[in-house]
Amino acid sequence: MTISDASSTTERAGGLTIALQTVTAPPLAFERLRVTPTWGWAFLIACLLGAIGTILSVPAALHSMSASMAHQLATNPHYAQMSEPQRRQMAASTLAAVRFGWAFVPFVLLITALLQTIVLLIFNAIGRGQANFKTLWAAVMNIAIPGFGFYLFVSGIIAVIRGPSAYNSALDSFLAMPSLAWIARHPDTATAAFQSAFNPFSFWTLGLTGEAMVRVARTSRVNAALAASAILTIGALISMWGGARS
Repeated sequence: MTISDASSTTERAGGLTIALQTVTAPPLAFERLRVTPTWGWAFLIACLLGAIGTILSVPAALHSMSASMAHQLATNPHYAQMSEPQRRQMAASTLAAVRFGWAFVPFVLLITALLQTIVLLIFNAIGRGQANFKTLWAAVMNIAIPGFGFYLFVSGIIAVIRGPSAYNSALDSFLAMPSLAWIARHPDTATAAFQSAFNPFSFWTLGLTGEAMVRVARTSRVNAALAASAILTIGALISMWGGARS
């Protein structure tokens, strides 16, 4: 498809159509996003899928968090100095945050999309691309449907199938989704968290991001691959940081 072909068909394709085409026909979707950077429907779809997945994961998350807190209270000297009412308050606040985690999905998505857009802008400048913040933001938000929404939704389905009793620590959570952590050694939770970031949905996002840089920013394939790899690596490092704090 040429740029002129994309331009002529963009008016007939609304935001919902483009959002769906990001999954079914990515090249066409990104060509259209280059002309008309729309992201509202993509945001709503990703948030809805993410919220449903988070709600489905609540029983497993509560079981894992309760087990982790019990271990921390028994082994961490800081918690040993706390009074019983303080411990109960801390536990109640933590579990409440888990129960209502779905409410934070939109904010997490917006922050994640902003960071990814900034990274793509840097590579757009390095590769002398033709994109701007608006077009790259739209691309990132549409890619979030599989990379963020589907990931959380499938994680929730897996949590329901496995049952809460299968989640007794943060490590169990990182090993729930098929990933590099299944075949590589993970001597600690932080390492497993890093490896778990390399999963089917992150690789899907990797391919979509590279395609977006080629179609939307008009950068070289090498630059696009480096940009997509940078986003994947940064995500893995953030996951590792979270695992180290678990």
